[in-house]
Amino acid sequence: MSNVDNIPGNDDTIVRLSYEDFHDGWHCNGDLEEDSLERTDTAERLANVILDPDLRATSTFNTSDALLVRLREQGMLDSYERGGDYEFHQHVTDQIKENFMQLDDLIECSIEQWDYKRGRCTVTAQVRATLGRVKESPWELRGWTATVEHNGGSFSVEL
Repeated sequence: MSNVDNIPGNDDTIVRLSYEDFHDGWHCNGDLEEDSLERTDTAERLANVILDPDLRATSTFNTSDALLVRLREQGMLDSYERGGDYEFHQHVTDQIKENFMQLDDLIECSIEQWDYKRGRCTVTAQVRATLGRVKESPWELRGWTATVEHNGGSFSVEL
């Protein structure tokens, strides 16, 4: 039995999925966010979710947007050459890293400054899907946290 079986609700229940990782580094040079996206696997994890056809994840703000279609409409997939040595999954991951400011409803960076030069950047990815779809994609979601509204509160479980 996986943790997904512990989530209350039916197949149509909306689940907020979040993945979080962090990187400690230099904030004084202004590129701690970019460094953190390179040094954590958050962008790769988000690409896995976006490319999972069974999950059909959407933005936490707009549930009608198919995320892969959105990347295509924003021109983020235009430079991909089919049949090349470059894997499509890696291309999507790289586009998330390069364009994370445009994808602020999917990926967020927050910096905690410890002193005038060092700090921690927490990189968080968030999407939504239905519980039925989450149950179909348990392997892609390992390490993610699933949250549903339940009995007037929130119920969360790490997948």
